[in-house]
Amino acid sequence: MASKEQNRPRTLSGEVLGRAVLLWGAFLGLKALSSLFVFPPQESASVWLPSGLTLAVFLHAEKRRWPVYLVAVFLAELMLVPLYGEPWGVAFLWAVGNCLRTVVGAGLMRRWLDAPVNLSRPRDVAALFLAGGLLSPLPSATLGMGAVALLGHADSFWQGWVGWYLADGLGAVLVTPVLLSWKREGSWPGRRWGNVELAGLLGVLALAAHVTFGVPSPGSVLLSMPYACLPFVLWAALRQGPRGAATASLVLGALAVIHTAAGRGPFGLLPATLQDRVLAVQVFLAVASLSALTLAAMACERRRVERSQWVLAEVGAVLAESMNPRETLPRLARLLVPELASGFVLWLADEEGRFVPAVRVGVPPELEARLREPVRRLSVLSRRCLEPEGAVVLARMRHRGRLLGGMALVQLGRTHLPPPRVASFVEELAHHCALALENARLLSEAQQAILTRDEFITVAAHELRTPLTALKLQLQGLARRLQQLSGAEPVLPRFHVAVRQISRLGRLVESLLDVRRIHTGQLQLVREPVDLGELVQDVVDRVSHELERAGCEVSFKAESHVTGLWDRTQLEQALTHLLGNAMKFGAGHPIELEVEQHEGQARLLVRDHGIGVDPEALERIFGRFERAVSVREYGGLGLGLFLTRQIVEAHGGTIQAISQPGQGATFLLELPASPHPSDYATEPAPTPWPAAPAGSHPT
Repeated sequence: MASKEQNRPRTLSGEVLGRAVLLWGAFLGLKALSSLFVFPPQESASVWLPSGLTLAVFLHAEKRRWPVYLVAVFLAELMLVPLYGEPWGVAFLWAVGNCLRTVVGAGLMRRWLDAPVNLSRPRDVAALFLAGGLLSPLPSATLGMGAVALLGHADSFWQGWVGWYLADGLGAVLVTPVLLSWKREGSWPGRRWGNVELAGLLGVLALAAHVTFGVPSPGSVLLSMPYACLPFVLWAALRQGPRGAATASLVLGALAVIHTAAGRGPFGLLPATLQDRVLAVQVFLAVASLSALTLAAMACERRRVERSQWVLAEVGAVLAESMNPRETLPRLARLLVPELASGFVLWLADEEGRFVPAVRVGVPPELEARLREPVRRLSVLSRRCLEPEGAVVLARMRHRGRLLGGMALVQLGRTHLPPPRVASFVEELAHHCALALENARLLSEAQQAILTRDEFITVAAHELRTPLTALKLQLQGLARRLQQLSGAEPVLPRFHVAVRQISRLGRLVESLLDVRRIHTGQLQLVREPVDLGELVQDVVDRVSHELERAGCEVSFKAESHVTGLWDRTQLEQALTHLLGNAMKFGAGHPIELEVEQHEGQARLLVRDHGIGVDPEALERIFGRFERAVSVREYGGLGLGLFLTRQIVEAHGGTIQAISQPGQGATFLLELPASPHPSDYATEPAPTPWPAAPAGSHPT
């Protein structure tokens, strides 16, 4: 282990020296290549390629490596100038000017922008234009032409200064974007066959530029042909982003300068001086390159906004999949990192108000611990801040005055505050998470309240059933004794009313217990051969007194031998509920009952002529404790139709309601029919009642 630590600085120095040598060689090569862009009889190039190389290298490299790279640039410039016959003093000043140009351009861009610079934002392009194209050439052009004027020979200082200045600036504008965009992978992500498409587009652009700028003697409309190449450059910017814009601009610039230097094309035959022709092609290339880069940066900005909106939509979908925050919140990190940020932390507030990390991805533990307290004490929706590790956006999760937690979106390595749009995105993300946490809390409380209610109903029903049974037996015994006494006839009807009310109360208690049994799956079906017509007739006979008191005349039509394997007791209860519902809401009106068999299904139709039901409530009335009318006008617990549907569906059947307000209601019950009861040899075993899913509640 110690040997590795000792070798690490040596390896790092070797790496830096190797890259410095590579920079030195690339500088010499691009300086030689710049000779292709010389306009005879001038000796200086119209596009100085090494300026773009050094600016790109210094923008990408760490500042602690700059001195080594500056030495490489200085030596490369110092070695070449004497080969062209210039004095050593001129060589020294030229080398100093090139080093100052690089330091000024890279230093200003690194100061204005976050590292790394990838030209995917309009501000990156603006910084390249201001720092790399306008400001950084000032020291190199001034020292270069000053050295020539003082120690060499110069026909015109200002003409030479302008040419030097534009050549350095154009080299930075054309070469730096190419190196930065191709160095950074994923500058335009998600593009399959992107390089193949770009190669084809560059081939078409090269052909168009060759035809446009290679015309020997253009005239008339052909003088405006340079602008015919711009659509190809802009198309590359839109389709391929900064990489396409930079590469297309470089191809266009190379062909334009080469043909113009040879005296061909619209710029090569301008009726002006050589300096004017050089200036014209330089301005054209600068405008074309910066326009393409700006368009590409705006397209990247739009893609970032679309990606943020997509992430928010995915966040909503993920949070809606489950009401368990422990399950959904960790999945948010996979949407954010590394798509939108380097790291993500989410804290949840415990019962004592302390923040406990629930999600932490890509964030060092020491940074998470340092951010925890500022998030908890945050008094605004969000805050942007800088940490030694990078830029951070903090946001709190609050709902109706309750602090639920907080989050932090981290961009490691950034040296500037995140833009306001990032803070807005994090605020929206925190709002989504707060709603999800609040919904999960409300659901948990509702489930607990329902569980408590069900337990109370069960306990209350059990406690009520015993005294009600005893009271009913006592009243029945007392009624029999009263019947044996003379002169008790006026009292007997009252005793019968009391017995009936006790029986009704007992049925309500049993209904509550049945709801509990159905919900827990403890109720079983004891199937046996049953004739549906006979069962309906038995139920009608049993409730005949109630039908008479309600003023409901019953008409009953039944086909013979409508049979099936059913639980007689449960079907009697279901039919009793349907008749009770018809008597309650159709008092004083007739009730029609029909039994028939159709395509293997036994059908029971119960039709009343009462108040009817609104169409929007036809499905809701089958829910537990649901009612279609006011409880003050009509009594009951709202359990009859719920139990009826559960009983029918447990038999494999269906029930539906058809009604209009004021026109009565029709309930159609269908059950799977079977052959005649005499065909059954044995009695089937009880069938378990299907339990409701855990945590579910019928509606």
